[in-house]
Amino acid sequence: MDIKMVNSFVQVARLKSFSKAAQILYVTQTGVSHHIGVLEEELGVKLLYRDKKTVQLTAAGEFFLKESYCLLSQYENAVEKTRGIAQGDDGMLKIGFFSMFDREMLSHVLTDYHQKSPKIKISLSQCSYRDMSWNLLNKVLDIGFSLNLVSDELEEMKVYQAYPKLCVNRNHPLAQKEIVHLEDLKGESIILFDKNKGQKESCEAYNQKNRLRLKLDHSLLVESMEDAMMLVNNNSGVSFLPELYSFVNPEKIAFVDQSVVKVPFSIHAYWMKNNENPVLGVFVNEIKKKYDVYHSDTEEMN
Repeated sequence: MDIKMVNSFVQVARLKSFSKAAQILYVTQTGVSHHIGVLEEELGVKLLYRDKKTVQLTAAGEFFLKESYCLLSQYENAVEKTRGIAQGDDGMLKIGFFSMFDREMLSHVLTDYHQKSPKIKISLSQCSYRDMSWNLLNKVLDIGFSLNLVSDELEEMKVYQAYPKLCVNRNHPLAQKEIVHLEDLKGESIILFDKNKGQKESCEAYNQKNRLRLKLDHSLLVESMEDAMMLVNNNSGVSFLPELYSFVNPEKIAFVDQSVVKVPFSIHAYWMKNNENPVLGVFVNEIKKKYDVYHSDTEEMN
């Protein structure tokens, strides 16, 4: 059933005139008559009584007119949604986060993006490091924010980086310092965020070269910032982490400037190279505009 034929029928029924319907449809009167004839033949019923002066609906035509309005409305909605999806203005975006750092730094981007594109449904998931890679490669997620993932199938974009501060319990004596130096950490148990391999290697290399050593606690294998902060909160040690605000209770956790560890935490975005979701491209462009990927918002530690 051709939607043009349905529309011709609706206009003739509404205006009670083939000539008036032809005018607003920008077709000939013969074209409108042809549409109605084919439609009636396809349905196997008469929809209209017509003579040279009047056009009236049959009982079947009355029913089909109501259904035709629904058909046209559904068609218009389908066309609008299809075009919106193709342009990245409609659809769904599935986003994965690995750490609190990723979520905090991208949260305002998500807010702005959602306000600009309210028709986009956004699905958010927190993943382990291993699950993040699997979810991206199997298209469970459209885009993921994580530490370094290695795959030839993934596109990578470095979004943002921040240098760590010393994360301590608010009641810890170091929480009162303006800046923490190496000598201040004598005897302190250092909880390393295991997934920041650069930081771990830097601390271990530092210990090999210097007489004043950091006390690295290898008995606690911490693979998430949440776990590191839980241990800090329980006064089980201190940790080098990026300063967070939204997901941290400032009455329990403090971030203090430090001069010891200079290895940054980075946020990388990953997505499948063959991901054809138009929404993804629009979102990636929003991130690029927000962070100028990523150079302008980052200052190196002195």
